Amino acid sequence: MVGLGDQVPADGVVVEGEASIDQSSLTGESVPIVRGVGEEVLSSTIVVSGNLMVRIEKVGKETTLEKIIALVEKSRSNKAQINTMADRFAGWYILLSFVGAVILYFIFGNLPLVLSVLLVVCADDIAVAIPLAFLMATGYAAKRGVIIKGYNFLEGMSSLKVVVMDKTGTLTKGDLRVVGVFPFGGKSQEEVLAFGAVAFSVSSHPISKSVIKYVKAKGLPINRPDRFEERSGRGALAIYQGKNIAIGNRPFLEKLKFKITEKQLSVIEQQEDNGLNVTLVGFGDELIGFVALESELRPEVKESIIELKKLGVEKVVMLTGDNEKVAKRVAEAVGIDEFYANLLPEDKLEHLKKYLSKDYKTAMVGDGINDAAVLGLADIGIAMGAIGSDAAIESADIILMKDDFSRIPEMMKLSKYVLGVSKQNFIVWGLVNAVGLFLVFGGVLGPTRAAAYNFLTDFIPLFNSSRLLKLHLRSKIE
Repeated sequence: MVGLGDQVPADGVVVEGEASIDQSSLTGESVPIVRGVGEEVLSSTIVVSGNLMVRIEKVGKETTLEKIIALVEKSRSNKAQINTMADRFAGWYILLSFVGAVILYFIFGNLPLVLSVLLVVCADDIAVAIPLAFLMATGYAAKRGVIIKGYNFLEGMSSLKVVVMDKTGTLTKGDLRVVGVFPFGGKSQEEVLAFGAVAFSVSSHPISKSVIKYVKAKGLPINRPDRFEERSGRGALAIYQGKNIAIGNRPFLEKLKFKITEKQLSVIEQQEDNGLNVTLVGFGDELIGFVALESELRPEVKESIIELKKLGVEKVVMLTGDNEKVAKRVAEAVGIDEFYANLLPEDKLEHLKKYLSKDYKTAMVGDGINDAAVLGLADIGIAMGAIGSDAAIESADIILMKDDFSRIPEMMKLSKYVLGVSKQNFIVWGLVNAVGLFLVFGGVLGPTRAAAYNFLTDFIPLFNSSRLLKLHLRSKIE
């Protein structure tokens, strides 16, 4: 028997009972769903209300959770490697130095000259200055609540062209909020809330908790029922001063013989088509209204997406396990270009693959177990760390410990800035080498003086990295 607050241990089928379960960590649905006899339940989902007797049909590697873990491992092994500017430089510099030294000796036959040239163009200053710049940048990011697992991921943020993201817990806070109260039959909004609160106040369902929070904010009275009965995932029935009060979905109130007119039905369906969750309130034997709720969007998301596009992101995509109507509402509210709904973890992987390219970088932003595989496959996986699952955090390359979506464009600015400083260092190194080579071939610098020249000029790019980042980083990024 699986009861209130328990996790389903493995995939199975309900053989007895009915309950409302939360499987958002696996599927991304924004509200708990109902499962009854003969219906499937997945491993690791949580029973929100009610009790279930489950016949386990898949265990071990056959369960949904284990399959997601396998997808994560496969994704990590298939992840494209991001080569940094320093890596690319080292790749050709060593070979070029060796070939150049051989050619110089072949032409001049002068070993001290060749040695002087190698000492002047030695890139030890670059080998320290570039990592120093990125070290200071990642330190700054950590102070801002962002953990970056490697310099290559920070540098990769500068060339983002596509940002793919989950919905529940990423764009939304995961909680529902009341967006409207619709009264019927001459009742006021306050009456709908007051009568509904009699049942909402006793119910353990997340929707009820959101409504009660709204009622308290309005300063309305909350009365206790004389009797109360909750029907898992469908609604609740209360008796107050001899009258029936019912809250729940349409099939539940229809089953209890509450009268719903065609006009009322039209208003209800209009709000459902808008992607809102609708919870009806009945009093006596009539429907007196309903409460419309939506997943609460993170307030910073819309502005952050606009900022990302200004920084060079060409496409923003949402992949969610939630239904089409909810997904459409969220996408339109925050300015997302494309969205795909009703997706399983393996479906998200297939969609992500379409956006991966050698010509640009693609980031994935998520928080749940169902996002772990796509976080692992993306060029840069970004996890919402404060509410994120352990699997998502482990798979990600960048972790937002404060769950602040605005940190993503901030890290993109940071990446572009530190990359700019690194390019300055290369330019300085090139100019210093040009002067040094002129002095070598002019006979001014021999091996000893070339070594001294190299040592003294090493401090220029080092100073550039430390001075600019330390003194001006905050003003350049914010």
